[in-house]
Amino acid sequence: MTRWIEVLVGMADGPTTPVQGTVKPYWRTTEPETFYYGSYGEEPVEIPLATDGVRLTRWGRRARIESLDGTLLFLSDGETAWNFTGDPQRPRSTTLRRAQRFGPGRALVVTRPTADWVGDDHARPIGPVTDIDFLGRPCWSVKLAARESVAMPEPSLILVVDAESGAVVAEHSGDGRVGAEYTDIVVGTPMDASDFTWDGPVETDQESRQKTLQHDPHWRESGLAWFRDNVAAGPIEVSVDVELTPRFVEVTNEDTGEFTAPLGTPRQQTGWLHRRRHSPEPWAVRMAEAQFAWSTADFDWTFTLRVGTLDHAGLAAVQQQLHPGEPVIGTPDLVPPTRTAW
Repeated sequence: MTRWIEVLVGMADGPTTPVQGTVKPYWRTTEPETFYYGSYGEEPVEIPLATDGVRLTRWGRRARIESLDGTLLFLSDGETAWNFTGDPQRPRSTTLRRAQRFGPGRALVVTRPTADWVGDDHARPIGPVTDIDFLGRPCWSVKLAARESVAMPEPSLILVVDAESGAVVAEHSGDGRVGAEYTDIVVGTPMDASDFTWDGPVETDQESRQKTLQHDPHWRESGLAWFRDNVAAGPIEVSVDVELTPRFVEVTNEDTGEFTAPLGTPRQQTGWLHRRRHSPEPWAVRMAEAQFAWSTADFDWTFTLRVGTLDHAGLAAVQQQLHPGEPVIGTPDLVPPTRTAW
């Protein structure tokens, strides 16, 4: 049986020999995905993986991505990343660690820093390593645990690693919703390090920030005015269905029936629900978001909505589903939670 340390050593520095093939990402869900990205105003340098596939070459920490017709899309020498999709003659450039992949497949393109493997974000195996055959090649499959998080829970991550080269050849979310994988693969074709670098003009992060700042300061207002004149003058409002089923429930006191529950789906948290025993004492659960509080004979309730708005009929519908037939008799006194200093 292959040990996890063998897999880790094998893929720690990227493929030991050039690995080439077609890579395709996939999505087996229609739910929207949310990605969080921070910057200082520059446009992100993205790792482009088209749904119909790209040609990916990996060697060590280097990466080269071309479209299926051979157009150069992305390069990395292991330290710097260049994206050619905006301007093929003057690509956007940044450090590789700041290159963003908004979707599955990053593990196939970027070799993680060695220090990341001592953390808790998809860095620890769940169960044993499995020896499998992938595209006719001996490979290892390992499931990695996600970092524990109530606010932004993630599924586990399954990596498939080529046993000979150490290349990550497939990446799947543990819930089966998204992933990316090679659909064909060639190992050992001679390459030159110059195939993974660019020495021409570039647009740096600083230049990207400057370009953003040079926009007309009134461009937002002028765009809105144009929209009101040419498309719709008034507000655009529609009624939509919002998923408010708890994702999980933390029972804080089984004897009194008190609980806290985030609402929505793993990809989109839509609100919070809290319940305690009915009490005249202040309740430290007040939030800045749209929050509704009420009391029944036995319990105090708060419902926080993070998307859209809720009218009286909507609130009544929520209450009827939570405690059918029990009337609302008042409102608890909500106060902000106590802040602690580290």
